[in-house]
This record gives sequence, structure tokens and C-alpha cells, in this order.
Amino acid sequence: MKTVPFRLSHPAHWPRAGRACLLLSATLACAALGALLYVEERNAIRTMAANRRAQLQGELKAALTKIAALAPLRQQEGELAMRMAAAEEQLWQEGGEADGLLQAKLSRRAEECGLSMESFKPLAAAGAVRPLAGDADISVSGSYAQLLRFVELVSTPPRAVLIDAMEITRTEREGKQALLMNATVSIVRIADNKEGKP
Repeated sequence: MKTVPFRLSHPAHWPRAGRACLLLSATLACAALGALLYVEERNAIRTMAANRRAQLQGELKAALTKIAALAPLRQQEGELAMRMAAAEEQLWQEGGEADGLLQAKLSRRAEECGLSMESFKPLAAAGAVRPLAGDADISVSGSYAQLLRFVELVSTPPRAVLIDAMEITRTEREGKQALLMNATVSIVRIADNKEGKP
């Protein structure tokens, strides 16, 4: 058997047609590999996008469910607030302990706003032996936004509270800077329509 020298088996020594076929085969193989890698990459991206879309749809559905559940709770909260306001109004009209009701109202509003009620002192009228019911000096501490919200809430009916005088100073509470509001407050008194009639 006649053997082919090693140098003749190298593609560089092949006939032109053989070398062209080899080059074409290598080119097609590279193109096929590139196409395969591109398809795999696109499939991976599509899979990730589909998974992300499914995750977002799940989160949206959960959020909508929570919102739907909050609606009845908000309605119930509004109804309870109205009932509490009506009960408070009835207590005021029945002539209950004005100072106690005023202190309860202010303390509740201060707690809602995150304020600290430092003091509540019923205010005595000039020359009076007993304090004037429904008037008091108060001190509350907190941030500016909290104080602003507090003033807004206590000035809202039922039984709005008038702030006759106010002074705000800086103070330190538990190592932190805060604002201290000293104010004189009084309840809005509804005049008796029967007064002055013959």
C-alpha cells in the first residue's frame, strides 16, 4: 500500500476544492454554533421575562386583594369614628365634666399625633374660686408636623377646641431635640337660644 506523506495530509497541501469544502464546513459549523447560542440566550431571556411577569402578576393580585380587604375596614373605621363623635357630642350636651372630657379629647388627639401630653391644668377665671369649666393650660411636645396635625384635629368638630394663646419653644427630651407647645385652650360653647327670651 502506498502511504501519503504527512506533509500532504495537511489542509494547506490539499487541492483547492478540498480546502474550499473544509473552509465552508468550518464556517457553517461556526454559524450553527452561533445560532444555537443565540437561540439558547433568547430562550433564557424569554424564560426570565415570563417568570418576572408571573411574579409581578402575583404581587399585583395580592395587592388588589389587600386593597379590597381594606375598603370594608376603612368604612368600619369611619362609622366608628362617627359613632364616637356622636357619643362625645352627647356627653358635652348633657353637661358632663367639661374638664375631664376636654382632657380626654386632647390626650386622645395627642396620642394619635405621636405627641407627649406634658401637662393639663384647668384654667381659673380671674377672681373665681373654682376653675372655669372647659378652659385649660396645656403643654405638649413633639415635632412641628405633629403639633400642626394636633392643632388641626382639636380644632375640628364635634366640640372644636379654641386655642386662645400659643407659645412654642425648643426643648430636649430623652436626648433628642423637640418642640414644646404651651397653649391656653377652651371649648367652643354653644349659646343657649332660650337665653334672652321673655
